[in-house]
Amino acid sequence: MHEILTLQFGHFANFVGTHFWNSQEAYFTYNESLNAPKSEIVHDTLFRAGVTPRGIETYTPRLLLYDLKGGFGSLKKINKLYEESPGKNELHESTWNGRSETHAQMPYSKNIYLQHLENEEELVSTEETENKMKIETEDFKLDETVQFWSDFNRMYYHPKSVNTMMQYQFEDEFMPFDIFSYGKNAFLAHEKELDSFDENFRFFAEECDAIQGFQVYTSIIDGFGGFACSFLEQLRDEYPKTAIWSFGITENRSWAPKGHNSYYKQILNIALSTTQLTEFSSLFNPINTPAANQPNFNSFYHPNLNLPYHTSSIVSAAIETATLPFRSRHNFTSMFDLITQLNWRGNTKLGSLGLAFPLPISNFGEVDVNKLLHTENNNVIQDLSMTLNGKQNATTIYGQSVVVRGLPNQFEPLAGQNPKNASQIAAEIFQRYESLNSGSSSFFSTNVTYPIPNSFPKIFRYLNSNGHVDMSVPNDKMLSVHSVPTLSHLTISTKSYNFLHQLANILQNLNLNLHPEYEEGDKGLTCDEFLETRETLWDLCEAFEDNSSSLH
Repeated sequence: MHEILTLQFGHFANFVGTHFWNSQEAYFTYNESLNAPKSEIVHDTLFRAGVTPRGIETYTPRLLLYDLKGGFGSLKKINKLYEESPGKNELHESTWNGRSETHAQMPYSKNIYLQHLENEEELVSTEETENKMKIETEDFKLDETVQFWSDFNRMYYHPKSVNTMMQYQFEDEFMPFDIFSYGKNAFLAHEKELDSFDENFRFFAEECDAIQGFQVYTSIIDGFGGFACSFLEQLRDEYPKTAIWSFGITENRSWAPKGHNSYYKQILNIALSTTQLTEFSSLFNPINTPAANQPNFNSFYHPNLNLPYHTSSIVSAAIETATLPFRSRHNFTSMFDLITQLNWRGNTKLGSLGLAFPLPISNFGEVDVNKLLHTENNNVIQDLSMTLNGKQNATTIYGQSVVVRGLPNQFEPLAGQNPKNASQIAAEIFQRYESLNSGSSSFFSTNVTYPIPNSFPKIFRYLNSNGHVDMSVPNDKMLSVHSVPTLSHLTISTKSYNFLHQLANILQNLNLNLHPEYEEGDKGLTCDEFLETRETLWDLCEAFEDNSSSLH
């Protein structure tokens, strides 16, 4: 069935993952006739069917997610699908006759949006659907109420999907989870206590018929980088040849000021994560969310870059679009085949990801293909690749994958002209990307548009309900956008050289003795491992150094 198992490590990674899973749920169709055509999205790639102990049939993500204690908001490990029958939930009668006290933490209250989702379920279960569209169009002020990723989550997860790292508390100023080695040690302690890998990972992995790969979202600026690396090291021992695509995601607002001690710890965390995730992954994409001081992306969307609820939605849309070929019924491409095609040199495992969100196209199929290449003055393509010192451009592209989605089979005709169709527009776009003279190119087009559920931020402007450009639409009509055409551009290129070279240069002058916390615990960083990390970065730099002759 070409299954994919998803792994999420860290609070912001779970923000990204929540948007991802909400978009998957938006693809679902219900009450279709038996003769209806099959969905273009193969849901079994990411979801698993199951039955609860009470006999309830379920369809939940094939997912493991990890966060710190207190980082889950209102989400419970045991949701109402998996609750035991009322009789079994009652406390056993105690034989203790003395005085007893119960200390319970006040539960995190659900916001208005989550309350409305519960009401929506009741409407569906009682077949009272007249008011359902009101729920779909109402503004729930999520910008003001989202504090945790669970505040806009639409999914039910299997209890084995939800994993709490009990050793650390979310946003604990006195014991922060901010060191790579803390993550390595936390994984060791977590496995000793709960044996999560054997109990939970194997539960999802071993039920797959023909797993095509693993997609990983992880923070790399803090301790979760170390936790993820330890997890993938064990995973790679179990699946030595299976594709692993890792996204190392950093929220821009998490950065400490340059020159501060905390900044150099973050750099060291990213350097250690980069070298090890590159080793254990088939492809590694370091991603940095856009900075709040950047100019507006384009005329058609306006996110608040200080809100993780907004910035995570952009990253999620890029990942969801770039990985769409793995879940498609037609023109299916496996994760392994795409990565092998892009990394045809064998030693270039770092990628860069760009996104046109939305792909600016009118109802008539009008699109300026020249603006789809990322340049200094072009704000149509948002570059999400990580950089430590200003902008970076690729002079040589070894491999690229372009995914264009949401083009209708036929556009509206302009006066006196034949209507344009999706094949024509896609051909024009792909021809423009062919001009980059990439060593290897993969082009994928589908009319499956990017869905905009009501959990998504209200960030679009001048778009009609189909996400097509319409400058006559007033700004206050943003709520009417239900889907948008999107383009993702994944490259393996010399752009990665700049990032790696910046990391290596900083580590060259970094004194590990000033950061003794990295040496703590059984999995503490040794001086030899630090020097090895630095040398590995220089070796990776050499692999990505510009050499146009290497394309032939």
